[in-house]
Amino acid sequence: KKKEEEVVVSTMATDGPPENVVQDQVRSLLENEKVKLWEPPYTTENKSASPELKILGEKYASQLCIDLCMVENVLESLRCNSLQGLSAKKTFEDTGLATIRINYTSQAKRKEKAKLTTKLNISAKDLRAEIAKVTGMNEEHVKLIMNSKVLKMDRSLAEQNVKNNSMIMVMQITLTEEQAKEQETIFQVEMKEQDERKAKISRTRKGAEILAQHGENTDLSNVPYLEIADQKGRPIPIPAVEKKALLLAMTLHEKGRAFMKKKDYASALLYLLDADEEFGKCGSELLNIVDNHAVLQLEVVWCYLQLEQLDCLRDAEERLRRAQTRLNNCYGENLERLYNLKGNTANEQVLYLRLKLLQGVVLYHKGKLDQTKNHLNEAEMLLGKLSVDDKKVVQLMSLGFTAQEARLSLRACSDDIDFAASHIYQRREEKAEIRRKEKAERKRKKEEAVNSLVAMGYSERAASKAFRSANNNLDRAIEILKRSPQPTYLDDEEAGPSNRVEISEETINQVAFLGFDHSAAEIALRRFNGNIERAVQALIAHGGYLPSSLLNSPPSSSSPEDMEVEDSSEERQREREIVEEVLADIPEHEEDYLDMTLEEEREVIIKYKTWLQGPQQSTS
Repeated sequence: KKKEEEVVVSTMATDGPPENVVQDQVRSLLENEKVKLWEPPYTTENKSASPELKILGEKYASQLCIDLCMVENVLESLRCNSLQGLSAKKTFEDTGLATIRINYTSQAKRKEKAKLTTKLNISAKDLRAEIAKVTGMNEEHVKLIMNSKVLKMDRSLAEQNVKNNSMIMVMQITLTEEQAKEQETIFQVEMKEQDERKAKISRTRKGAEILAQHGENTDLSNVPYLEIADQKGRPIPIPAVEKKALLLAMTLHEKGRAFMKKKDYASALLYLLDADEEFGKCGSELLNIVDNHAVLQLEVVWCYLQLEQLDCLRDAEERLRRAQTRLNNCYGENLERLYNLKGNTANEQVLYLRLKLLQGVVLYHKGKLDQTKNHLNEAEMLLGKLSVDDKKVVQLMSLGFTAQEARLSLRACSDDIDFAASHIYQRREEKAEIRRKEKAERKRKKEEAVNSLVAMGYSERAASKAFRSANNNLDRAIEILKRSPQPTYLDDEEAGPSNRVEISEETINQVAFLGFDHSAAEIALRRFNGNIERAVQALIAHGGYLPSSLLNSPPSSSSPEDMEVEDSSEERQREREIVEEVLADIPEHEEDYLDMTLEEEREVIIKYKTWLQGPQQSTS
């Protein structure tokens, strides 16, 4: 393996940066120096290149440590593009026809560029049809992205700020025949109107909205908060008004991260950009106390880098600035808040490793090599500090820990295996203690509510059963008691085996993460013998709380409520599948987003440090 790595490094060392990277660097230098290649002294009266262009090329080649011939070619290409841009501007002024530049990947997996002329009052869907003709792509499988935003097919180009000479990135996905048939079966109508990617994102959105809808039910007026946890697993209160946007943003974010794990960065980017839009609907105060939005910014830029979308890297600088601001607000500028909360900062430092690395990449593309070197050196130092020994991961797994627990704990404990094992036990105990406290608090609130009902004249037994049937909602319990002054409820012993099934806290938390009350999630899981899918569907069907009739009927009952939960209708079946897809992408471990192998980061550092060495260092 070591020899293979040496071969890779040696091969990379003989290759300088590709022409599109050099073009990005040269363009940045031209902008900083306000050089206009289409004017004298670089362009003559007959529009040809002057000798001054060669002098400029020699200057930039020396400054960037890049082959002179490549720099000269790039300068001439940019000069010609500028002249064409001026011609396109005149055409637009005279005729109203705008020139649109497009970037796409051909069927031969090559990066290609093309230009189209069109009126700006046409819809994005019409533009997509024209692009499909030029590129040979299937129109139904195409997404258009400009300035990190997905163009909406039903709106005009002008409405979406597309202008003359705008650059649009074309994204395409191809499904297998089996997947295509499955999508067609589930969304027969939608597939006729939407491309495959939009359908997938729509499914995720719908799943999140189904789970969020119960939050709009008036019965939930006494549950104003969605619980998400801090770095210690302690709940953070979230105002109800931001609940739906937050849940939708988090769901789309997790879906995007799932695609990133599969290295499908094209699909991931679309979900992440949608998630970013939803996070924008949350208040800035909320985004400053959680790190989700900062992590999202880093992951969007990481997708840009992996897709080699250098035009999007210009947007990356602002996203990285936003990420750093959010991290500083959440963790403290020197990680002091995080340290006070957790006692160590090692796992979160992988975010700073990626931040420093991406900042270095952006600086390199701007031609700022000295600053690039400093950032890459910082990233490399963090990489050495945060890397874990794979053999030690295996050792910890042999003790019954998961690979994820092993990696995170080794990183937190500076790769010390003994400390790491103790750390895992401690983290498990801390989370268990938090759950115990939450349970005690729920018990206290239940006792207070039951006492209130007893004070109203109901028996303690009736009050307790009603409160439980109402999923710990006092107002609903009162309604139940008013409808049945002498209600009859089954005892725990008569309720069947569902109430005696052991339900783990992780399973309850997985359902509660979706926005349901913790106790309601537990009751639903017990009612359905730990079946997450049926529990979630039941909670959705009944506004977040199971009715007493459903609680009191055995699991095999054919009551109307059960028939509803069992999704007898085609619409219910579709919703069931959608929710199941959403659940599949929710990680069980709260630090899943920090569990990086750092192999991709290592490769990027090697590549850019090699480019920094320049051609004179590449003969080995």
